[in-house]
Amino acid sequence: MKTNSQVTYQIEDHTLSFEFQGDTFQGDNDVLLENDINLLLDTPWNSLGYTIQPFLDQESFALIKKGIQGKLARLIVRAGGKIDDNFELESYHAYVDDELHLKVASLIHHGWHVSDFPINFDIVNDRISEILGNKVSAQAKHDNFNHYFMRIVRPNKMKDNNPPHRDVWLDRLRNAVNIYAPLCGSTIRSSLPLVAGSHFLKESDITRTADGAFINETQYTVPGVIFVKNEIPKLTRPDPKENEVMIFSPYLIHGGGYNLNDNQTRMSLEIRFWMA
Repeated sequence: MKTNSQVTYQIEDHTLSFEFQGDTFQGDNDVLLENDINLLLDTPWNSLGYTIQPFLDQESFALIKKGIQGKLARLIVRAGGKIDDNFELESYHAYVDDELHLKVASLIHHGWHVSDFPINFDIVNDRISEILGNKVSAQAKHDNFNHYFMRIVRPNKMKDNNPPHRDVWLDRLRNAVNIYAPLCGSTIRSSLPLVAGSHFLKESDITRTADGAFINETQYTVPGVIFVKNEIPKLTRPDPKENEVMIFSPYLIHGGGYNLNDNQTRMSLEIRFWMA
């Protein structure tokens, strides 16, 4: 069905509506996860599809945050901006306009190899493995990929984040588990939303865009969710704090992480792990 219409998301107590364009459809009666590797299978939170756990020791987390702040400062300058001694991750939005932010976003889009991580990345692999009870790694052997990502969402900028989606609509992202580890600005008004338990939904339960979503005058690489069981998507915001980590299934509907904070940028590490 060809659509030029409106999509509405219920995220906690906020209702957000946007224009979208493109074809929409419902998939088959398959549950994708039933035919793939479920890395949450042996956990007590398999039915929810996510958990929030302590992340790393304080020293390691402080080194990560310091390293990311230095990297981001250099990227702002590389993109043509300026910083000063007061620069912090939380205040990123005060140092960039929309044009400069797009340049920075293009520089971070593809992530970085884990050898460039501020600490030995084996520490992160081991911690996520410990929580899951299975040995996992950020190395995607099927795709020759071993990267980490930083996400930046400025306050009240409604184009800085992906719409609700499932990662696994991109085949290369199947059989994995995701983490969301906030570095700053992650609150009940800005954290990554999701639909708990939706990793077990049939594809026919979800109406989505046929290709990368075009929502709010923005083209995305991921298809966007339009309806869940013919109703508007209703998402909750788990609220991990700094040096906590949310581990979640990429088969969950997640996204729509609009930052409704008044004056604080939200930044997070977002990394995928596969069976080692």
